[in-house]
Amino acid sequence: MFEAVTEAIVLDKINQGEADSRVYLFTKDYGKISAKITSARKITSKLAAHFEPLNVVEARIIDKNGPLAVDGLSIKKGKRSGGTVKIMSLVKDLAAEHQRDLTLWNFLNKLLESDAESRNLAEALSLLGYDPSFARCGHCHRGEPEVFSARDLAFYCKKCLSEAKEKEEYAIN
Repeated sequence: MFEAVTEAIVLDKINQGEADSRVYLFTKDYGKISAKITSARKITSKLAAHFEPLNVVEARIIDKNGPLAVDGLSIKKGKRSGGTVKIMSLVKDLAAEHQRDLTLWNFLNKLLESDAESRNLAEALSLLGYDPSFARCGHCHRGEPEVFSARDLAFYCKKCLSEAKEKEEYAIN
């Protein structure tokens, strides 16, 4: 059985079953981890308030039939803005699991202390391996795309944007 105590940023939290939750963490030492929290939605839960999105926590994670967050303590709460939530969702969707990345960790920590702007989204995409400065539209192959689709893992220009409307998209300009 594996056990680790590490600093983590809560990217997202999803209800699972009657009382459990699944949290997506980006940890300083182990990268992105998806961990289960048993009985997180019970009224007597001590962990529920700590593992809220955009919190930085000291988490204890064990691997028992998959990662399980068994303990956590909030260190700080990040500033909530639409841009920050989008970037955290992007990291949740695109970051590789169990891959330590201190550059991305430092970027996310700075992001939680300030308000997100479009340049932060472009920087996040670049850190995740999808650099907009080298991108072309996934449909017409023209340069300077304006939107990134997480569903297709492709960039789109304004002209081709209508075809990407139903997709999860992130404006980069």
